[in-house]
Amino acid sequence: MAASTPVTAANTIVRVCLLLAAAIALGDGLRQMAQGGPAGTADADNAHRFLAGVYVGWAPLFAWVAATIRWQGVLVYFLAVPIFLGGIGRLVSFTRHGMPSPAGVFLASALLDFVLSIVIVWAHSTALRSRRVPAAT
Repeated sequence: MAASTPVTAANTIVRVCLLLAAAIALGDGLRQMAQGGPAGTADADNAHRFLAGVYVGWAPLFAWVAATIRWQGVLVYFLAVPIFLGGIGRLVSFTRHGMPSPAGVFLASALLDFVLSIVIVWAHSTALRSRRVPAAT
């Protein structure tokens, strides 16, 4: 993609969503890394801290893709998938273990997972369509 490719409103929407996802991943990942898993269960703590590290590791990727959004293609869709799956995971947790407290915070987090992923896919699809050059007739 040429460096002169303009940043469209759709690109800006994707960029903001990806930067929000990066901030969430970094903040939550660092918090979870410090807190660890359930007290007294070494295997749960081990898995919890490992996944917190993975979460922190996603943050630079989200930020880099946001910074280079004009050149990105299908990678953006691959980044939307784990956000959506995170929302599914939250819903499964709610049904199996009940609603954590404060319920509003956790419901908002699940809603944000679904909204972010859907907006990213929609806006990026719009941006990609605007890049296409009509075929010569």
